[in-house]
Amino acid sequence: MYIFTIMMIGIILNKKTIKKQYVLTLLSVITLIFFLHLIFEEIRWQLYIFYFIYISLGIIIYLKSIINISVKRILKRFITLGLILLIITFISSILVFPMYNIPTPSGDYLVGTESYIIKDDSRNELYTEDLNDIRKIKIQAWYPTDTIEGYNQATWLEDGTLVSRGLSKDIGLPFFVLDHTTNILSNSYHKAPLSDRLDTYPVVIMSHGWRGFRNLHTDFAEELASIGYFVIGIDHTYGSVATVFDSNDVAYVNEDALPDRQTTPDFLEYANQLVYTYAADITTTINYLEELNSNMINSRFSNRLDLTKIGLLGHSTGGGADVAVALDDERIDAIIGLDAWVEPIKETKIDVGLMIPSLFIRSETWETGYNNITLNALIDNSTYPTLLYQIDGTTHYDFTMVYMYSPLTKYIGFSGTIDSGYLNLILKSMITSFFDRTLKDEQNSEIDVDQWEEVKLIS
Repeated sequence: MYIFTIMMIGIILNKKTIKKQYVLTLLSVITLIFFLHLIFEEIRWQLYIFYFIYISLGIIIYLKSIINISVKRILKRFITLGLILLIITFISSILVFPMYNIPTPSGDYLVGTESYIIKDDSRNELYTEDLNDIRKIKIQAWYPTDTIEGYNQATWLEDGTLVSRGLSKDIGLPFFVLDHTTNILSNSYHKAPLSDRLDTYPVVIMSHGWRGFRNLHTDFAEELASIGYFVIGIDHTYGSVATVFDSNDVAYVNEDALPDRQTTPDFLEYANQLVYTYAADITTTINYLEELNSNMINSRFSNRLDLTKIGLLGHSTGGGADVAVALDDERIDAIIGLDAWVEPIKETKIDVGLMIPSLFIRSETWETGYNNITLNALIDNSTYPTLLYQIDGTTHYDFTMVYMYSPLTKYIGFSGTIDSGYLNLILKSMITSFFDRTLKDEQNSEIDVDQWEEVKLIS
């Protein structure tokens, strides 16, 4: 299509009149190529401008032939200027919102995926007006598989435009701007069989931050699954930009759940409720996995999960929720917090501290702030050695897949100065090394921070 577009521009700007017998053939070829593109290529909003240019050029060629006119100088300039502006707009949209690929997992396993909806009849929904609503969440599993033949490759955003547009709305962009991300493929395959290489697999449960969603950590999930973990990502309903139960049942983020700190005197009460709601979602998920693993739920994963080895991985509010669960639930064996927001956790619980292996990774932008007082207290009170690292050149959002959206994130404060691909390798290495040691008992698996000058041990 791009080559034919250039050819059409040349034809239009040529002084010679086009012979009618050639026009129909040319227009037929142009139309055929356009429809072949629509059938076989990915369609995204950035290409709409290009489609307009392409179709307009075809119409101009047709008009030029039937009314037998030459394009005069002023008309040439008008068309040329219009085309240049449209082409600049088209190229800019592609550069600002490109189609990135999700990093390829490094492990020996291929990756399968499947999603579930869980209702917790023991909990009322706190973030709706109907007092009779019960809490409902959505989870997605990523797990090791040995075959993908005959299984469909999953998209990164399993729930499509409902999520991409929920995110666009949340950050104040036009609703369609992130629609192209729904065409990005993951490295996972729907309902592929669980690998038989091992009898059981250790479990890692992931929690996103406030106004995030489960697929913002697909890169970590696929990496862990590729090295032999059964990974669960949770959409924390009303804390996620969009939790999609079906096309007619979508729970968008409830901004009233966490109002502005500066204008809300009882902000920490809201924060406490939110963190413990996330924490209860994690507990609900573990309970569900126990039922699934014990044949209470008919599943091909029954008796295949090692629930004596459960790790938690969370970002921000999700990281705080992980800590809240680990302080109370003896089923948790290890925890990683990425800028874990522990400030809202009850002080009496912080005073007890953690009794399991714990790793906290902090961004440079969270080097100062209220959260560090509580985090340091938690670390000091923990009976098991707890590690805290900081990665310089990072922002709070660098611990998510913000790098998938635009190279401009570095210029508007969403990303730090560190290269996103390099940071992704650092985080994957730290996460997998820690879980391999604590959940797989691989004693030789150590976090070697000396290889990264941006990473420094705080405590």
